[in-house]
Amino acid sequence: MKSIQKKCLKWNTKCALCLLPSLLGTLAFFVAPFIRVIYYSLIDNQFRRNLVGFDNYIDTLANEYFLLALKNSLLLIVICVPIVVILALAVSLVLSYGIRWVRKTRAAFVLPLVIPTASIALIWHSVFASDTSVLPVYLLFIWKNTGICVVLLTAAFTAIDHSIFEAAKLDGAGSFTLHKKITVPMVMPTIFFVSLLTIVNSFKIFKEIYLYYGTNYPPDHSYTLQYYMNNNFLKLDYQSLAASAVLTSVLIFGIVMAGMALQRRYRQ
Repeated sequence: MKSIQKKCLKWNTKCALCLLPSLLGTLAFFVAPFIRVIYYSLIDNQFRRNLVGFDNYIDTLANEYFLLALKNSLLLIVICVPIVVILALAVSLVLSYGIRWVRKTRAAFVLPLVIPTASIALIWHSVFASDTSVLPVYLLFIWKNTGICVVLLTAAFTAIDHSIFEAAKLDGAGSFTLHKKITVPMVMPTIFFVSLLTIVNSFKIFKEIYLYYGTNYPPDHSYTLQYYMNNNFLKLDYQSLAASAVLTSVLIFGIVMAGMALQRRYRQ
């Protein structure tokens, strides 16, 4: 018994040592800077450094451009994320259970991940040069993020044991029942994951919009939270930048926690 405990202790020690560089990097490059951001959000400026409490947060929440950016970011989530997930599900089903020549096109869905964003923005600008709506931005986001969702969902579909389908067919289950009772429940954790991944990616769509419009001030319909923070950084308004960054982090954290709660509830 003691020998087993010693082996477990040695194994845990080895695992901790392997994780130590990653944990130190996370602490140095993510946790410590974020604590500093919180500090900047609570002072009046970076020179006097007088604590002002939540004044910067109140000013940020009352700022019309922050509210505009928040509205556009939430609209992007509400409109584009369901489209990305549904489209990825449909494509993944075809790739997993479709005809053979369609399966050979799997590599095409990895292209959005490897093509440089500048090239994509150039192509998009030439195609949608006369379009002044938000549609090009939405289409760019959908095209950019569908590929990784297809890869993850296809992996989930192909990991399902086909003997389960065969047993269900012997019991008289049809195609619709198979997908409703077996396929969807088994890939639901992956669906939750790709949904959360797409939501998080929606808060990072700045480089694409910036390269597409080529300006710090795009049309109102494409002004996102990343744009608001970038412009405050250029104006050296670190207090508004820090407050908006913390508020955005809280929003993302709340969305992720809600998604994980739904996932746990579904599993129960």
